[in-house]
Amino acid sequence: MNKWQQMSVKYKVLSVCSVLLVLLIVLYWQVGAERGWFNTILLSSPSDIYKSFQNLWGSGSLQKHILVSFKRVMIGYLSGAGLGVLVGFILSTMHSLDRLLSFLMGIIRPIPALALFPLFILWFGIGEASKIVVIAFMSFWPTFLNTEEGVRQADKNLLELADALQKSRINKMFTVLLPSTLPYIFAGLRLAISRAWGGVVVAEMLAASSGIGFLIEYSRDMSQTASMFVGVITIAIIGCAVDMLLRFIQSRVCYWHTEV
Repeated sequence: MNKWQQMSVKYKVLSVCSVLLVLLIVLYWQVGAERGWFNTILLSSPSDIYKSFQNLWGSGSLQKHILVSFKRVMIGYLSGAGLGVLVGFILSTMHSLDRLLSFLMGIIRPIPALALFPLFILWFGIGEASKIVVIAFMSFWPTFLNTEEGVRQADKNLLELADALQKSRINKMFTVLLPSTLPYIFAGLRLAISRAWGGVVVAEMLAASSGIGFLIEYSRDMSQTASMFVGVITIAIIGCAVDMLLRFIQSRVCYWHTEV
């Protein structure tokens, strides 16, 4: 029996309605643009956006921008999110170090990454490094905070049992803490990937000659509203696809966890 067959009738109806809602919005948007309800200079019609997509895709321009942005996101995301999980585990299991660094982390965390981007450009140059650093910075905090919270919410009875069995710290981490924390880690990973895409788009708008953010900014300068929407929708589709992939991996890795 597949997952769709296992769903309740109510859940199936809501799932179908959620898709129909999007289709209705697009239909209303198209009809409104054709009848002059919207200013198509400011809000291009879905048909114009699709034509712009065909032109960009046919020329190979869109694929180039997607690959450039995707590469930047993956390097920054994997670096920042991976470091966030590692540091979260270390600080949540080493209480003295956590207490020592808590004030420093509390000062740095509220600083917007975009406020630091000019400094990153000054330190790392206007090339790839500064963009990757800002993406990594934005990806770090969701995984770090969720990992710390996951470790704190670990089953105390299981931890006491591991201590009673004289399990080593490494053994206890892999057999008790990591399984308990995985759902929190995946929640952080899903949040981090959206932050990463937001970071790369803004970074490319400010200092880049390629990428989806550059495409959006260039289209704005050229008053090509339809091309701007192509960039925005592309980010939405890629972000949704990556989130679905993470949810799928989570459902396989955290098979014991019902909230997937």
